[in-house]
Amino acid sequence: MQFYKCFSGFLLRLLDASNFDFDQFNICYFNFLTKREKLNTALKKRNNYSESENYVQSVPDRYSINIDRYKEKINFLNFQDLEKWTKGNYANNIVDINRYFFLNLCIDYLIEEGISGNVAEIGVYKGNSAYLLSRFAREQGKTCFLFDTFEGFNQGDFSGHDVNASLNAFSDTNLEVVKELTGEKNTVFVKGYFPESLNQTGEIENLVLVHLDCDLEKPMKSALEYFYPRIKKGGFLIMHDHSSLYWPGAQTAIDEFFKNKGEFVIPIPDKSGTCVIRKV
Repeated sequence: MQFYKCFSGFLLRLLDASNFDFDQFNICYFNFLTKREKLNTALKKRNNYSESENYVQSVPDRYSINIDRYKEKINFLNFQDLEKWTKGNYANNIVDINRYFFLNLCIDYLIEEGISGNVAEIGVYKGNSAYLLSRFAREQGKTCFLFDTFEGFNQGDFSGHDVNASLNAFSDTNLEVVKELTGEKNTVFVKGYFPESLNQTGEIENLVLVHLDCDLEKPMKSALEYFYPRIKKGGFLIMHDHSSLYWPGAQTAIDEFFKNKGEFVIPIPDKSGTCVIRKV
């Protein structure tokens, strides 16, 4: 584990260099992930792949070969944020860089299209994705609302669909750890059980990006009912754990909710099965 942390630190230092070579970054980065062997080992075991065959993916073009155009046009993504993305949750998030790029891309589109407003997240855990939302809110002069118990699940939120849930899951965090990671400017931390915790904020409106990472059926359903009608046209509603087959309660809540809505749920092939809609 220490080797991988050192290696990722090397990549971050490389990104600071004035003569940064993105082709070399791609080679280093994906050699790094390959050495972790998680994905490639799983593929080989299930599909009888040869030792010479490896899964390889590049950094998206806008963040690599077209980085100069990107910086002139939008310039939100900062590779230094990878340190925030992995802090305190390294083993999971270092192999979920697709989601990191996806969240940045949604923010890019809001900036490019001039869609301005507040952002919110339910299910903050250690604050890795919350950091990106908080930074976006600060740079736009808007507010980021972060909802969580900051101490794990509530037993009362469990339903028959939440077969994989453990009461102790995600309890290894606290509010002060998240504040230290995200910063506090333009950010409202709402500690408690949703939706009861809404009494701490009053009405929240003018939303352009909402990220729901509730895991369980009941809080996901409550979050959808509250936040969906408060998202502006063109805003993003991002929902975690839809297609992973690990959190069937979350999938049930999402599928039931969008049966009679104007948008279709679009799956994203990241590690834990994110899906997204854009408000019409």
